Amino acid sequence: MDEKAREAQREYLREWRKRNPDKVRESNRRYWERRAAKKAQAEQEAD
Repeated sequence: MDEKAREAQREYLREWRKRNPDKVRESNRRYWERRAAKKAQAEQEAD
């Protein structure tokens, strides 16, 4: 992507996040739950 397209995408996503804080929060929550589950599984397999 050229720089103008990347900047347009960044601006769009910035605005989207500002309009949808609940969706951003929920997405972050799911991400960190997956990370924690993956870490717990890795630790369990190491034992």
